Amino acid sequence: MQTVNNPGDLEPIWQAYREAVRAGGNPHTLYREMVWPHLLALWRTAPQVYPERRSFRVSIHTLGTSPEATTLAVLGTGAEEVYVLHTEETRRHLDQLEADANRRVYPKEVHKSDVAQIYQQVYEILKRLPKDTPVALDITSGTKAMSAGLAAVGFFFRRHYSNLQVVYVDNEEYDQELRRPKAGTERLMILPNPHEAVGEVDVLLAQELYEKGDFTGASGYFSGLVKQTGRQEYVLYATLSEMYGAWWALKFEEALRKGKSLLERLGNDPYLLHPLNRQRPRLQAQVELLEEANRFLDSKDLGQRRGVLAVAATLLHLSEEEEHPSLKALYAYRALELLLQERLHRHGRRAEDPRLSPEEKEALGQELARILGGEARVGDRLGLLDVMAFLRVLGDPVLKGMSLQEVQGLKGVLQARNQSLLVHGLEVPTEKEVGKVAKGAKGLLRALQDELRLQPSLEPAPLEFWGRREE
Repeated sequence: MQTVNNPGDLEPIWQAYREAVRAGGNPHTLYREMVWPHLLALWRTAPQVYPERRSFRVSIHTLGTSPEATTLAVLGTGAEEVYVLHTEETRRHLDQLEADANRRVYPKEVHKSDVAQIYQQVYEILKRLPKDTPVALDITSGTKAMSAGLAAVGFFFRRHYSNLQVVYVDNEEYDQELRRPKAGTERLMILPNPHEAVGEVDVLLAQELYEKGDFTGASGYFSGLVKQTGRQEYVLYATLSEMYGAWWALKFEEALRKGKSLLERLGNDPYLLHPLNRQRPRLQAQVELLEEANRFLDSKDLGQRRGVLAVAATLLHLSEEEEHPSLKALYAYRALELLLQERLHRHGRRAEDPRLSPEEKEALGQELARILGGEARVGDRLGLLDVMAFLRVLGDPVLKGMSLQEVQGLKGVLQARNQSLLVHGLEVPTEKEVGKVAKGAKGLLRALQDELRLQPSLEPAPLEFWGRREE
């Protein structure tokens, strides 16, 4: 047999094959006799792989009615373990494939149109492998459903198997007359993962997590996109996500730092046209709100009313977003308590040391008795219900403006606070109880907002990207 050392050596063989077909010979039989042995010999010693040959330990292939391309893929991957997804019809090519590739083949029969079956077969193979195992998924042969299914599996599982690659036997020249790829022009293509090469899928995943409030997950995707695509604009989306993530975790100082960094970057020349600049007024207002919250928390001065507003608004926002009843209640309780403490501070009093005069103590006892519908005891420290009653005694316009029935509607849930599972007791607050607390806190918050003429938006800025606007 003529020695073939490189693809160019196949040219005269191909021309001889062409002439033999023109003379009336059977194209398939002649190809197997005249061309295939030489092409096979070349790939057994020097497979043509683009961009470069890699070492795979496992390869998984779809098999169609012409097994030659699958054979080249097996040789190109050089895998130790070879799995072949075949149909009932293509089972007959397995023996020839094993002989030509000189490899043990592990067959897996699938229906030609059952993509879910392909997913399952591949998953059964992958799940027993270490996550860093080099695996090639060859989509060259088989039906369109088989190839598409295997490709989808590959691009999805790449997130979990870092060395998994989708491969495909392509050709640089197709002989229209012979209706075959020209021998010597075939090469195994190692396909780039579209998630990593383009990043659009990860953008959608990041956006989905962001809109669900999973800012840590969104930030991870955006940071990954910077590495994958080299596009620095994704750094700003990561920073935005980190700001909200820190804010909702009540890490106000970290959130402020992230917010300031974001605004600073958006003001730099490379980012002046960044889509997030459309949200600059909202972001600026939110960063200012974080500054107020930090100033209050650092000073612990309830006279920092804007800071009190910022923290209380955050707690109520978290209460509204939270799904777990106990946490939902805890946020609402703390917001109400903080807002009541702020109003008490205006009168120079503190709940832990109210310094009641005998007259005030007597008046507070009478007001508590009205609320409770019976005798009341006034202690040295004021609980939430005590503070509400005392503010009414002091003539606080907001608390005084509440009807006795409204205050009495809160007495049960305020007295039950200490029985909450996350405070001292074992009770889980009901939705109705949480609603009453939240309603009371929102009333106090609105009053403070009106007084300060400050109506902050805590809603995360909507994501917009270059080339498209999100409605």
